[in-house]
Amino acid sequence: MLNASNPVVPRDGEVAKAAQEKGVGDADKEHLPGVRLVRAFNSTGSGKFASEAHKQGEKLGVAIASDDAGAMKIAAQLVRDAGFEPVEVPLARAKEFAPPAPLFGKGMPVSELRKALGVTQ
Repeated sequence: MLNASNPVVPRDGEVAKAAQEKGVGDADKEHLPGVRLVRAFNSTGSGKFASEAHKQGEKLGVAIASDDAGAMKIAAQLVRDAGFEPVEVPLARAKEFAPPAPLFGKGMPVSELRKALGVTQ
């Protein structure tokens, strides 16, 4: 399952507040037990994805998080097929690019996102 959503407190209430407090990855595991899960395409808005898809030069980085290597591989290819470059992290780190984290909504080139997440190629 590719989860491209985020918990938003004004819209989702207490469920979102709890998910943000415990971390979106941990909340997903709690609400979706046994699912091969990847969080992707939820770090920035659709307008940024639309304007940056298949752009020449350095690609927009898209943070993706999972603990399932096979699901991560598929999601990474989907990100590339959409015209972006994946930056892979474990599911527990998904909270670093979900609201209200500072990286949420930033939409940055892959080199900057890797640096911000401390990920080497």
